[in-house]
Amino acid sequence: MEQKCVAAVDLGASSGRVILVTLQEDHLELEEIHRFANEGIHAGERFYTDILHLFQEILTGLRKLKQGGHRIEAIGIDSWGVDFAVLNEEDELIGNPYHYRDAQTSGTLEQAGRIFGERGLFRETGVQDMWYNTVYQILGIQNRNEEYFKRAQCILMIPDILGYFLTGNKQMEYTSASTTQIYDLRKKKWSENILYELGLEERIFPEVLMTGADKGYLTETMKKLTGMTEEDCPRLIATAGHDSASAAYAVPAEEEQYVFINSGTWSIIGMVMDAPMVTDEIYEKGYSNEGAAFGKVKLVRSIMGMWLIQELRKCWERRGKRIDYGYLTAEAEQAAPFTHMIHVDDELFAAPLDMEEAINAYCIRTGQTELHGQGELYRTVMESLAMKYREAVDDLEKITGVKIRTIYFLGGAVQDQAFCQYIADATGRRVSAGPVEATAVGNAMIQLKALGAFPDEGAQRELLRRSFRIQCYEPKETKVWDRMYAKYCEIVKR
Repeated sequence: MEQKCVAAVDLGASSGRVILVTLQEDHLELEEIHRFANEGIHAGERFYTDILHLFQEILTGLRKLKQGGHRIEAIGIDSWGVDFAVLNEEDELIGNPYHYRDAQTSGTLEQAGRIFGERGLFRETGVQDMWYNTVYQILGIQNRNEEYFKRAQCILMIPDILGYFLTGNKQMEYTSASTTQIYDLRKKKWSENILYELGLEERIFPEVLMTGADKGYLTETMKKLTGMTEEDCPRLIATAGHDSASAAYAVPAEEEQYVFINSGTWSIIGMVMDAPMVTDEIYEKGYSNEGAAFGKVKLVRSIMGMWLIQELRKCWERRGKRIDYGYLTAEAEQAAPFTHMIHVDDELFAAPLDMEEAINAYCIRTGQTELHGQGELYRTVMESLAMKYREAVDDLEKITGVKIRTIYFLGGAVQDQAFCQYIADATGRRVSAGPVEATAVGNAMIQLKALGAFPDEGAQRELLRRSFRIQCYEPKETKVWDRMYAKYCEIVKR
């Protein structure tokens, strides 16, 4: 394969990175060029995403690439879904984008039920009713300010607004659009019915580009700010803008049908399919249809994930305690197993100011004692996550009728070997762990495919297996975990 270099801009809930990905003859090489913080900003009573800070850091990363002598052919940007920015008639931001954890969505699920009917949005779009979806954010804004969208000329998701800043082109990528719960995945178009009920004109929602499409080149201003010239200016490619869709494209699977878990702030569990499944069973089991790369669909369930650990670390840092993962995993290994169990998706954990207090409040509410010590807290979260994965994987197997023998586990949590073994033991299935940087890898793989680097999907997966260390875990203590799962189910129903 011909050597090619691309830049994967990967924005997570706690940090962002600009990563140089180089396709050598028979493998991929990753180099982190720039890492930066990305945390929501509390200001007054609102919670925002600092979009200009993110953009400035992306420019810094691109400058570092240029200064390091790296010549890239393309750039791709991925981020979390659902959040959006609004441009006015002068193509300027109306305001900072609200963060999906802002309290403005409170009560909007019920409001949407009255407007669209029970499960109306799900039946129209295939997307599960989740309190943070774009449609509920829009309702929350309208409840506070009826005039807000009167000035709107264009709505763009986070990767797309950043792409607009770079190129001046207003477009939205398919997987990003799917997270709005306004985009009909079956018809692959904006839902006229939903827009009508929201009182929004379709013209403010831009053209939806398919994954892999060309989004254009940097503007003259951006070339100057990054040091790029006409000769070495990369194109912006519409990678899978929704980070979980990029991660799902980095699964080194050997099967045609497979289950993946992308473990980040959210744990995304699912399968990639050719078409959406819109049934009552899907809805009742908490599964959703979301866009997957190149027009496919992910049947997925979103679980709160490493958010709980991230927030615990913030609490402990404020209290002057150690928060490095090596220390925490060692402490967890010394803690007794199965002392407490929590429902990781409980509303107490959505956006608490103190996660340790929230977990202890949950334990008291469910008839358990308070937790003490970092190791005990860490272990409780990870064991409970593994239990939740079991529930989700069992449901997925029943829904699809596909026998699941291997779980492809992706993301930073694959470095926690004890957690990987928990998953294997809890689910009774083999766990294939890696790559760690799945989202950035998938982001880059999509760019490389758009650049014509691969003949087919088989070649892509083979490249992934050659490029990254994939560690496998076989189930061991399944009988113990089966007994504990029964206890877990009893506790989370309280």
